[in-house]
Amino acid sequence: MGQPTKEEIINKLNMILQGKLSREDVADWASEYVMQDEPNIVDDIVWDFLQVVSGVDLKDSPEEYLHVEQDIKDWIKKYSNK
Repeated sequence: MGQPTKEEIINKLNMILQGKLSREDVADWASEYVMQDEPNIVDDIVWDFLQVVSGVDLKDSPEEYLHVEQDIKDWIKKYSNK
């Protein structure tokens, strides 16, 4: 499995906002990297970003996500500037 880029992660978050990918799909994708026995992510910013994104599907209640759309937009902004 190759290393994702910051741009790839941002693209996936944008796809959530556009309704093209589910939060669960993106969280599962990020978790594949985060949960490896020996993660091979050399870029610390990408590693931090993947850890954040792996929780994008967490729920606050059965009907509501813990992280609202503004949180996703804030993550995109924060990591775009790093």
